[in-house]
Parts: sequence; structure tokens; C-alpha cells
Amino acid sequence: MRTELVLEPGDSVAIDIAAAMLARAAQLDTVVKREGRMIPGGNRAGMTVLHPGIARAQTNRSSAAGHLAKIRGEGERPKRGHNVRDAVGARWGNRA
Repeated sequence: MRTELVLEPGDSVAIDIAAAMLARAAQLDTVVKREGRMIPGGNRAGMTVLHPGIARAQTNRSSAAGHLAKIRGEGERPKRGHNVRDAVGARWGNRA
């Protein structure tokens, strides 16, 4: 079953911004997998620290969720909001 959504112009922009943030988070996941969760760092020789890409990816995902939560769709009724997954599906199909 396909859900048709009518999006406000700002909704499409929010989806595009969120998609870019999620893509960057995926890139950071790849870097962390390649370099490892713990990397050399800190202020003592031989000390390892949690890879900063982990926190950055999580921040990007949280920010993307915030943008997607603002999607309301068109309409005047109090219940005019749409399910975020439906909105993303309307914009990106199965690629999201």
C-alpha cells in the first residue's frame, strides 16, 4: 500500500537536510569501522580514546531526527502531521 503525502515546501527541505546528515553519519561509521572504536590519543603516550566519529555520527542522527520531527504536511486540522517514515518514503522511496 502506498501512502500519498502532500508536503509543504519546508518539509522537502527538512528531508533533504536530514538525508545529508544521515549520509554523513554513515560515512563516519565507515571511518570508525576502518580505524577502530578506540584510537591513539589523550595526553599520555600509549593512551587510547573513543573515536570522535562515534559521537559525531550520533549527533548527526539526532539532528536529522529533529529535522524530520518538524515535518507537518499540508492541512488545517490539528492532526495534519504525517508519520515521518511516510514523509521520508514519499521523498526518497526505499533509498532512505
